[in-house]
Amino acid sequence: MKFTPKAIFFDWDHTLWDHDLNAREVLNELFDVFKLPHVDSTYMWQSFQQINDALWEDYQLGRISQATLREIRFVKFFDALQITGPVEEFSEAYMYQTPRKTNLISDAYAVVDMLSQKYPLYILTNGFNDIQWVKIKGAGMAHFFQEIITSEISGHKKPAKGFFDYALQVANVAPEEALMVGDHPIIDIQGAAQAGIAGIHLNQRAAESTAKIQIKELRELVDWIA
Repeated sequence: MKFTPKAIFFDWDHTLWDHDLNAREVLNELFDVFKLPHVDSTYMWQSFQQINDALWEDYQLGRISQATLREIRFVKFFDALQITGPVEEFSEAYMYQTPRKTNLISDAYAVVDMLSQKYPLYILTNGFNDIQWVKIKGAGMAHFFQEIITSEISGHKKPAKGFFDYALQVANVAPEEALMVGDHPIIDIQGAAQAGIAGIHLNQRAAESTAKIQIKELRELVDWIA
């Protein structure tokens, strides 16, 4: 079975843009800049990842606001590491530097370049407008996409059906004519399915998933699209 979509929807963070590598690089840099106490790099990253992932899950499911996420993320992080420091300044520096990192998921540029020559492509993201545009332009990929659709623009957050309905309207396609590619089994794949959109789950973290089609590497995507 191969898809012949009239529009392909891509998630951005963790799907095309390597959030973990970019964020980890910035955290290591900022610990030096702010002269914070030495912490084992692996432990530091695992602590941040656990806190950040949980807060983003809460944000995407509507449990907390964008402002709350930004306000408490590094308070929790510093508490977890049992260190003191300029939390607000650290947070601002992180928010400025991270989106300017340009590490992509393996094969992301080549796969998107290839698909863009045949299909209209769109970014569907719960990320913040001001941040996502910096990331996408910085990665040199903005020209591949017809539109960057964010939760702020659509008035909904994935996995809400309203988000995907809005994307279908923008792309001017029916649900069966679209394909969603993302890393999150619920936010991306189940959310798209609620709107009647088929999905391919990029499951690099071996997450529990009910997606019918799962791939481990982006290059496998071309095997599913005619």
